[in-house]
Amino acid sequence: MSADARSGRIQAAVIVACGGRGSRFRDGAEHTGISDATPEKQFLEIAGKPVLSHTLDVIENHPRVSKIILVLPLEALDRGKRLVSGQWPPSGPYTKVKAIIAGGENRQESVAKGLAELEQTGWDGPVLVHDGVRPCASARVYDRVIDGVLSNGNAIAAIPLRDTIKKADGNRRVSETLSREGLWLIQTPQGFWARELIEAYDEGKKRGLQVTDDASLLEALGRAVYLVDGDPINIKLTYKEDMAIIEAILMRVLY
Repeated sequence: MSADARSGRIQAAVIVACGGRGSRFRDGAEHTGISDATPEKQFLEIAGKPVLSHTLDVIENHPRVSKIILVLPLEALDRGKRLVSGQWPPSGPYTKVKAIIAGGENRQESVAKGLAELEQTGWDGPVLVHDGVRPCASARVYDRVIDGVLSNGNAIAAIPLRDTIKKADGNRRVSETLSREGLWLIQTPQGFWARELIEAYDEGKKRGLQVTDDASLLEALGRAVYLVDGDPINIKLTYKEDMAIIEAILMRVLY
């Protein structure tokens, strides 16, 4: 590793991906109080501000990040612009957000659009991809991912599996208990050199690959992928029940 890398002078860009519509979050709406009139989950208020604001706060204040590309649903672009510009107190302004763009039909398409936007700027350094509704990622996790990119070419945040895992059939009858040895729960941010990730997305599109995280594209193309320590509190807002957990975490961090 070069002296520049060790000193932290190599900066990273971050694609914040929240271009989806939260279908799992809205499942069973009649039982959860979530309806079509409910804002997208990245704009729901937790611990005094929108979920997305908590996510952006950490990135905006991180000294090793210089550029953010924010990917949102098309219908949420105006709300995103108000939030980023500071017109949504107590959020923003977020000066590192250099572009706010509309995502695609799924996460893979949304990240691809973010990468295309980043490529237009000529960016060739590390790029991290982070879920916009994963607001509890700490600056330490970002540091570990950036350091991992500089050391190994890529790095994804992960935590070792703690619980017993059982495989079941369609009737929920247990067929097998799986070993936890070597199994990890994958989080974001996930970091790569920009060119490597752009090439992986281009090749994945040619092959028609459909994946749920960025590292899976590299794996499918036979590339080595490396893990760094994530954080158990770095959870994603997927279901309504997650809101209380995330609020408890953020309130502890903030107050």
